Amino acid sequence: MTGLVVAGALYVDLGDGREIAKGDRAGQIQWRRLPRARYECLRCQTTETPNGHGPGDIARFVAAIRTSHTCRIRQPQAA
Repeated sequence: MTGLVVAGALYVDLGDGREIAKGDRAGQIQWRRLPRARYECLRCQTTETPNGHGPGDIARFVAAIRTSHTCRIRQPQAA
């Protein structure tokens, strides 16, 4: 069996919201706690979070972070 290496951890909190049923804002979400996410690279010890705070920003971040993260591991210097 070959060994697996975990390179990063993606944490996602889906938040707490309810759909408004009546009135002018019917169908919209009223957020008590906005969704949030963070990616931790276990190789270079960095943490990345999305730029925005809305559900759309979180969804785009989660979809792209694994391919867009550039690891900042220090390369060994030649002697």
